[in-house]
Amino acid sequence: MSQLKNVIKELRDISNQLALLAKNEAWDVIDEIVGMIRLFGEQIHSNGIRTTEHLSELQVIKQENPQLYTNIVHDNLQLLITEYEALIAVEHQNQIVFPFRYHENEMALIKQSDSSHYFVSETLLEFERLQAKIADETEAIILLGYGSGMFHAEFIKQYHVLTIDPFNLPSNIKNDSVLSFLDSQEDYKTLLQSKFQSLIGLKTEVIKHPLYEDTKELLELLKLVRNYLSESRIDLTTRKVYTESWYQESFKNASYLNENTNRLLNIDCLRHRYKGNHALMIAGGPSLEEAIPYLQQAQQAYYIIAIGQTVKVLLENGIRPDFVISIDAGEANAHFFNDIEIDVPLVYSLQVNHQIPQRAKGLLIPYADARITQDLLSYSKTVFSTYPTVALAAVAFANYLDFDSIGLIGQDLALREGEYYSASVKQVSSTDGQLHHTLYEVPLNNGEMGKTTPILFGFLSGYQTLIKSNNGLSEKLINYAEFGARIEGTFYRTLKTLQTEPIQKRKLEIKDEVDLNIPIKYVQNLLDSITHRLEILKKRLYRITNQKAVTVDEFEKILRDWDAMIEAPSFRTHIMPLQLVNLLIIQNKIKFHNRYNRTSALRLSILSRMFESIQELQTQLHTIKQAYAETIK
Repeated sequence: MSQLKNVIKELRDISNQLALLAKNEAWDVIDEIVGMIRLFGEQIHSNGIRTTEHLSELQVIKQENPQLYTNIVHDNLQLLITEYEALIAVEHQNQIVFPFRYHENEMALIKQSDSSHYFVSETLLEFERLQAKIADETEAIILLGYGSGMFHAEFIKQYHVLTIDPFNLPSNIKNDSVLSFLDSQEDYKTLLQSKFQSLIGLKTEVIKHPLYEDTKELLELLKLVRNYLSESRIDLTTRKVYTESWYQESFKNASYLNENTNRLLNIDCLRHRYKGNHALMIAGGPSLEEAIPYLQQAQQAYYIIAIGQTVKVLLENGIRPDFVISIDAGEANAHFFNDIEIDVPLVYSLQVNHQIPQRAKGLLIPYADARITQDLLSYSKTVFSTYPTVALAAVAFANYLDFDSIGLIGQDLALREGEYYSASVKQVSSTDGQLHHTLYEVPLNNGEMGKTTPILFGFLSGYQTLIKSNNGLSEKLINYAEFGARIEGTFYRTLKTLQTEPIQKRKLEIKDEVDLNIPIKYVQNLLDSITHRLEILKKRLYRITNQKAVTVDEFEKILRDWDAMIEAPSFRTHIMPLQLVNLLIIQNKIKFHNRYNRTSALRLSILSRMFESIQELQTQLHTIKQAYAETIK
C-alpha cells in the first residue's frame, strides 16, 4: 500500500472515532487530531486547517460551542481525505490539473513540473471579485488557468471564452474552448492563432487565474498568449493594408513574366539539385557588420542566399550573392534595391513589389504563396507557405534546394545595443526597424540573456513552426550570430569556423523556355463574378440600416443571403482575402449576438459593418480591375 493510501486509511479510522470522542468529551484527543489535520494539510497545501491562525480560531469556537467545533473538525477530516484521494488519482502523473468536487465546493489539484502541488477552491465570491475587475465593454476573455472549471463555466454564460491551462488537463475536460498547453506545444502557435481569429473584432481581455501561483510556466504562457494575440492582430492588420496591393502586384508581375519568358526559370527545376553543397542565408541583423570580413573570405565556399535588404551592403563589400530573395509588396521593400543592379537569380513571391523584378537583370524565379498567385503561376507545382519574414522564406527555399547545411548570418532576432538592423543595412533602409516599447528577455547564443521585441519574438516562434514542418531542417541550421537570440533546434558556431575552400558552383541556365500561359483574364473573371451579388445585398443593407431597429427575423433573412455569398467557393478563395479582417469581425459579432446579446442595436451595428465592408470590397475590386486593365494595354 502506498504512503498516500496509508494516510487516507488513518484519517478514515480517526473520522470514524470522532463522534465517540466528542460524546465522551475527549477534547484533548480531538485537539491532537486537529494538530494532525494541520500537519497533513500543511504538507499538501490543503484548503482546510493548515495554519496557526486556523488553530487559534478553532480554540475560540471550542470554548463557545463544542458541538460546532466537533463538526468543523469532522468536515476538515473529510476534506483532507478527499484531497488525498485526488492526489492518489494523479500520483504517477506530472504537470497536471485535476478538478474534483467536495460537497458543493468546486476544487482542483494543481501538480507542477517539479512534482510539487497545491489545491484551489473556486467560489462564487472569488469569481465576483475577478469579474469586478473586467471592463464593462469586454466581449471575450482568454482565461489562463482552468482550475476546477467553475470560473470558465461562469464566464461562458456572458462572454466568448478561451481557457488555456499551462499544465495537462484530463481528456474529458478539453474541448474547443478549453486547451491544455502541454498537449499541443509543437503546433501551439498555429493552434492559438487559429483560435484567436474567433476573437477578432471582440473586445478581449487576457486574465490570469487569481488562485494559480505565479510559476515560470504560467508567466511564460501569459507572455506567449499576449504575444501571439498581438501577432495575430498585426498579421490581420497587414493583410487589411496590403491585400489589395498584393492582388495589384500579382497582376503586374504576371504581365511582366508574359513578356520575359526567356528569363523565367521554374522553381521546380531546382528541387534537390544542391545536395552535397552548403548555403549561407544573409539577413540584416546587427551581427552582419562583423560578419562581412568573414563572408568576403568564405563566399566562394558557400552558395550565398541574400534577402533583399542586404543585397546593396553585400555588393558594396565585394560579396556577390548566388540568389536574392524578396517577398514584400510594399514600396519600402523596393527601396532596398535603389541604385543597384541585380544580375543574379531573383527568387520572389509573385506578390512582391513589381519594381524589384523589373529592375532585375538575371534569371526570374517566381513562386506562389496565395491562392490567386497559384492560379497565375499554374505551370509550377511548387507552393511555398506564406512566411512572416523574408528570412524564413529564404531558409525554406534553401531547404527546398536540399543544401546539406544552411548557415544563418545576421539573423540576430535580438536587439544589439538597442538596434534592430545592422548599421549598413539601416543606411539603405527607408525605416529604422520595427521597435516596440515592450521588450522580452531571451537567451542568446553566447549563453547570456538579451532583449528582443514582440515582433522579433514572433519571428523566433516562426522558426519553430518552420523547423517542425520540415523534417531534418534543424540538423541543417547553423546560427553564426554570437549575440543573437538562440533559435531552439539550431546549432551555434563562431564566424571563425566558416569554410574558405572554394567550390565549383553550379551555373543556372534556361535549357527549355517555360510554356507560360498566365490566365490573368480567368482570375479577373472570378473577381468580377461576385459584383452583381454584392450590389443586390448592398441595396438591401442600405434600406435596413436606415431603420431605427432591426428585428431578429429581418436580421436572419439578411444572414442567409450573406452566408450564401461568403460560402461560395470562388468568394472564399479569391474575394474573401480582400476583406478577411472585416469578414472575421462580422462573423464573430454574429456569433456573439446569437449567443449572448440579442439586441437590436448590435444587429444594426453588424449590418452597418456588412454594408461598409461591401463598399470597401467594391472599391478594391474596381482598383484591381484597373490594374488588370493596365496589364493588357
